[in-house]
Amino acid sequence: MVGQSELAQRPPSDARLVVETMYQVAADPEAWEQLVEVLDEGLDEPAPEIVRDLAISEDIARLTQRRDEGPNAVRRADLGWLLLTSGRKALVWNGAAAEILDGLGTLRAGQAVDFDDPANEEALAQAFVRVQSGPGQVIVKLDRDEDEGPAFAYLTRGAALAGLAGADLPDSFDIDASYALVFPAASVTTGLWTSIRESFGLTPAEVRLARKLRDGRTLQDAAGELSVSINTVRNQLRAIFDKMGLKRQSDLIRALTELSTLAGLIDGQERVRAEELKILQAPPVRFVALAVGRRLAYREYGDPAGKVLLAFHEGLGSSLLPPGTDELGRELGLRVICAERPGFGQSDPREDYSFEGVAADMVELCDRLGVSQVRIGAVLSGAPSALATAIALGERAVKVQLYSARAPRALEARPGNPLVMFRRRIEENAWVLESFFAILRLRLSPAMLERILRRSSVHSAGDLDYLASRPETAAFVAAYIGEALARSSRGPVDEIRAFRRGRNMDIGALRVPLSVWHGEEDRFAPLSPLLAFLGDRASEVHVTPGIGHFLVLKHWRSLLAEAAA
Repeated sequence: MVGQSELAQRPPSDARLVVETMYQVAADPEAWEQLVEVLDEGLDEPAPEIVRDLAISEDIARLTQRRDEGPNAVRRADLGWLLLTSGRKALVWNGAAAEILDGLGTLRAGQAVDFDDPANEEALAQAFVRVQSGPGQVIVKLDRDEDEGPAFAYLTRGAALAGLAGADLPDSFDIDASYALVFPAASVTTGLWTSIRESFGLTPAEVRLARKLRDGRTLQDAAGELSVSINTVRNQLRAIFDKMGLKRQSDLIRALTELSTLAGLIDGQERVRAEELKILQAPPVRFVALAVGRRLAYREYGDPAGKVLLAFHEGLGSSLLPPGTDELGRELGLRVICAERPGFGQSDPREDYSFEGVAADMVELCDRLGVSQVRIGAVLSGAPSALATAIALGERAVKVQLYSARAPRALEARPGNPLVMFRRRIEENAWVLESFFAILRLRLSPAMLERILRRSSVHSAGDLDYLASRPETAAFVAAYIGEALARSSRGPVDEIRAFRRGRNMDIGALRVPLSVWHGEEDRFAPLSPLLAFLGDRASEVHVTPGIGHFLVLKHWRSLLAEAAA
């Protein structure tokens, strides 16, 4: 392995140094910035044996992979799952599910769950009827005793659980014929409060009071909401201070401040888990077989009879749109169709990948879905394909909106932003891409991604504030990227190569109204190169202050409302 000091001493044109650096990235993905140091814009395509050596980095990534990493986030021990037959008989389950169900009834292989409360058996039966009659998943509420509150689970088709249970099932097991009951990590969402209780010996009632104080309630308000007297609340608060060793008024203020800070961390964890549950509720991926035989994957959100918005995901993205898009689309009267470009997610790759080729696929998709008029919205690297599609659709395209878009132009050098520097270097050295994305696919986790997002947002106070206030962001982006790389990295690699070839892309034939939305603080996809590329084609340019690269996530509702207008 090569040390960081050695990286600065050896010449960047050494292709073997790049390979050795990839080994470091494989062992520690957060060392990816070192690739910027060793990749040179003028580095020649290396010999085949050098490229083959990159495969070793993927082996290193597998060897060093932790259980909490990778695209199969559902393999975490904090999620419970139970596979059932169509007749609701238990097939196989994990320990987390057994622990949750232990307080609800008896679990035996080959038999239906024997619930202590008959209402739970009826709830599961009704959920089965709904899942068997349509796609997607259904939330099941299972009653427990009053102190614990209800348990919630998702019932879905067994195929959705393939990534989770595949390693634990015999080869002959037909997961497609089964159904999965998936329990969220309810114990985790309250884990920090449990730690407080156990660390200081607080009673459940004292913890409930602590929650109220955390939420800014006065003692009087807390007493009313907890249906106890003010004297009871005062006694509980006194007990909390006694157990936590508080004596003076200053200690009280400090303790409440620290409790509030800790509550913020707890809220963050709860919101991350809630985001993961929302992601599970995304519409199912659908497929269309194109005339050439390739399969194109897509999702539909919103109102099936509404105005059509054809959405283009970014360069490491998929058809997974922000949680709540389905409900928002129905509210706005939008039918949002997001297709995964060739080689992304579940779509088959295209041998001759180009923006015009993607446009041909999208036109065929619109034809197959019977869409006559189309609004187009594109994020980041989806912009060139969206513009090519608008040209190919002709009068069928109503308008085009570009969000934080990137033009097929060479990026300006912007020292200090590692993602910009990495993108520029990697475009010039596409031979590294497949191995790098393979490592990312193996090692991607929300925690790792959050650190990268923060590091690359140092020049946008708005982005940093957004990440701090929305800790669930990394969970969605990790799922979004994870789906993009679910089968291979072929699509992202092909598209980056297309960007390099497409720098002379001509949009002179574009006749549809074109609007641009951009964050004022965006340093990753700067506005000036985009406007230079678009020339006089942009009829409207909206620059939003106080935000950078996270414009789309922060203002998704507003952007969809503009599309529907």
